[in-house]
Amino acid sequence: MNEIVWQLDNLWLGVGITAAVFLLYYMVALYARSDTQDTADLYVAGRSIGPIMNSLAAAATWMSVATFLGVVALIQQLHMPFIYMWIQLIISLPLLVLFYGAMLWRMGVFTSVSFVRARYGQPVAYLAALWMLLIMLMYMIGQFVGIAKVFEVLLGLPYFPSLIISALIITGYISIGGMKGATYNDAIQMVVMMLALVVPLAAILKQLGATGYAFPPLGYGNMTEVMLERFPGFFDLKYDPRFYLALFVALTLGTLGLPQLAQRVLTASSIKSARRIIPWFCLWVGMAFSATYAMGFAGVFHFASLGQELPPEAADKTTLLLNLAYNPDWVSGFVIAGVLAAGVSTIAGLMIGVATVVAHDIVGMLKPHLPEPTRLRWGYIGLAGTGVVSLLISLNPPAFLIVSIFWAFGLCACAITPMIVLGAWSTRINQPGALAGSLIAGVLYILLSPYLLPGFSLGSGLVASLGFSSALIAVPVGFIVTVLVSLAYERLAGAAYTDVRSDAQRLVEGMHGWRRVSGDRYAGTTWLWVLCLLWLPILIWGLMPW
Repeated sequence: MNEIVWQLDNLWLGVGITAAVFLLYYMVALYARSDTQDTADLYVAGRSIGPIMNSLAAAATWMSVATFLGVVALIQQLHMPFIYMWIQLIISLPLLVLFYGAMLWRMGVFTSVSFVRARYGQPVAYLAALWMLLIMLMYMIGQFVGIAKVFEVLLGLPYFPSLIISALIITGYISIGGMKGATYNDAIQMVVMMLALVVPLAAILKQLGATGYAFPPLGYGNMTEVMLERFPGFFDLKYDPRFYLALFVALTLGTLGLPQLAQRVLTASSIKSARRIIPWFCLWVGMAFSATYAMGFAGVFHFASLGQELPPEAADKTTLLLNLAYNPDWVSGFVIAGVLAAGVSTIAGLMIGVATVVAHDIVGMLKPHLPEPTRLRWGYIGLAGTGVVSLLISLNPPAFLIVSIFWAFGLCACAITPMIVLGAWSTRINQPGALAGSLIAGVLYILLSPYLLPGFSLGSGLVASLGFSSALIAVPVGFIVTVLVSLAYERLAGAAYTDVRSDAQRLVEGMHGWRRVSGDRYAGTTWLWVLCLLWLPILIWGLMPW
């Protein structure tokens, strides 16, 4: 084999498999629609989902099309050691449940924005809602771009009509089923994803000469010597140490504020059920992420064997091209269905997250006395509107679909995570602190990104273009400003601050499960000062020239 195969030969086979899978999704959505009677059903599935089902849905929401396509593309083009990234991504859900997920479940809220409104008041909630909308739309761009590229391979259509088709199909089924339909479908999609990623990868590795192909995530061990001869630095941590620290700061802490993952915890039938999601989630995601790295390894090995260089704009198609090269058409068609499942499952969570923020949080704050049928109608309007806006934004995508996703993580880490985590664990954090920390850190992150003012971005080349390196400055600023402004305002306000502090004590102690408010719990400042001191050297290191 000495040339790249770009499209599925048997078009109708691929279309048939994809149509059958989407028909299943629509049937599940229609079934779930009959159970969607109010906004609790629409947004959090009536808090009725068990741990295994929820773990599959959470893993599917988390995986996204970036796992199949975007990360493999970066491994293919840049030989990046992304195996490091999986560790910090896997620990994200355990940290979310530990830091605030169970507390928000106990409060009975639908979103983290609802918690922000209860904890800090409406001005901070409006700001958080705007940040959330921007984060989720940027995250969604990568998903729509990836799905459009799958339709390019499947149908041979240009990018624009592929994008239109994918957006219409996805928005339709998500709008029908709500959170309950999305949860059931996400669980199905995770099973499809695992089968479509791991099993075809085993066949690819076998044909490439891997002796451990029976367990694809680690099956390429005997091929590493040949890889190191061709690419001696393939496994090296070849970038500035701050690059990897920024990955952790942006991706792990950014995940703590992402609504689509938090809502998976909020759909659990109990706090015990929410905690039981964690080991299953780590198993599913760990298997899939390890297989993704193996797919990236196989892609580099394959194109090196061909003696050809894959164009950057085609790198996102590496997973699909490998299957077209080594597997029969029916297998490639199933892989396409798996990639679509990855994108659709994440988009489902994001769209419901956007709809919840728009219809429940923003509209709920503007018109708090709307009847339940009207609230439900606004939820469906929010779902459909989200699909249209995401489509328009995706018309001019970045070179690598994962860039917008990385950027969204970093913005969430600096603008959302500090106010949520600090507010859930300290009664000393208040409205001025949360407002100042979120606004200053979010604006700083945007200004330091390579897309607005390239001359001010951190790092150079790849480090700058991926967009998340500015999290190394903005995230410490978010935590430090939130703490310092909160404590300064408390001191300036004096006795007038007593009632506000009492309300915070009742809320925070209540969400932690304490029946009697003591006033002393979560009121210490020592750990807040220690936290600021820990962030300070990271901030200084990030400010130094890269």
